[in-house]
Amino acid sequence: GTCPGGADCECTHSITFSWESPGMRLLYAGAHCHAPSCLGMKLFRNDTGHEMELVCELAPVYGNGNITHDKYAESGYIELPPCLWGDDEGLESSFFIPKGTQIVATKINNNPHVGHFGGMASWQMRSTPF
Repeated sequence: GTCPGGADCECTHSITFSWESPGMRLLYAGAHCHAPSCLGMKLFRNDTGHEMELVCELAPVYGNGNITHDKYAESGYIELPPCLWGDDEGLESSFFIPKGTQIVATKINNNPHVGHFGGMASWQMRSTPF
C-alpha cells in the first residue's frame, strides 16, 4: 500500500522468539503487549519433528461498557486473558514439556498508518518441574 499514512496502507507483522524449555509443566501463561496494535500472541512447542504444536493463543477482548454484569468490561479498555491449566473443573489438563524442547513465541502486530519499530511483547509463565 501507500505506507506510511496512505489510505490503503496495511502493515501486519509478527515478532518471533524461541528458547529451550528447562523441563516444565505449564500452569499459567499470560502475555503482555501494547494496545491497540497488538492483535494477539501465540506460544508453540516445537519437538514433534513436524508442525509446531500450539500451546496457548491469546487475543485481546475489548470492553463493551456493560460493567453491571462484568466489572472488567469498561468501554475503551482491553484485556488479554491468560491460558490456564490444571485439575480444577473447566481447565485443560496440564502437560509436561521436556527439557530441551524448543518453545516459540509469536506476537501479531498491526500498524496500518505509521511505521513503528519498537514493538514489544513478553510472556509471564508459571510452571512446576514435575
